[in-house]
Amino acid sequence: MPETLPPSAYPRYRSTLFSIALMLVSTALTAAPVVRPPSGTDVDETRMVSQRTAPPQPCIAVPLGRVTVLLDPQELAVRAAARPAQWTTESERMALIEGQRAAALLAAATATVPPNGSTATAHGCSHTVTTLDAQAQYTLLAALEAGSATVLVAGDKRPAAAVAIRYLGTRCGPLCGRGLLMVSVPGQSAPFLVQDWWVS
Repeated sequence: MPETLPPSAYPRYRSTLFSIALMLVSTALTAAPVVRPPSGTDVDETRMVSQRTAPPQPCIAVPLGRVTVLLDPQELAVRAAARPAQWTTESERMALIEGQRAAALLAAATATVPPNGSTATAHGCSHTVTTLDAQAQYTLLAALEAGSATVLVAGDKRPAAAVAIRYLGTRCGPLCGRGLLMVSVPGQSAPFLVQDWWVS
């Protein structure tokens, strides 16, 4: 007969599997970093970035006017847990910053209790972020750049297949210039997210 695990081994076995899963997800999240155009230069580049076509479960809803962005809290938790206590390399420094930003967004998510008494929004998310600080907004932008978000437009039956991310930088002198990142849904006239990129 095949050997079976004793009941006392189940918690340890599940813990090991969970650790392996976290490691695999963490590797996937950091395997292909997004390379932006050079900052501090004149640039006007727009990229079409495919997004998830099905909402993650569970999910966090971030309403931005007529657009709602859904994020995977498990991915955010992995980023937050992966931040090092100290850093000695540039990659460790960035992991610390990204982990702090992910933790900030998770902390900003509040439980959603719609009037009908259910525990989820119409999108199936049990938590919502209604106020984005700078840290949380960077995390939202990073998810859109990586294509790991689900983007819903009011009135549309299906999530947007992609978003347009515009990198706009203008220099007006050695110590004069500004860069912006603008995210929009193709076909819409205005971006639903605008983020400072660089300032000189």
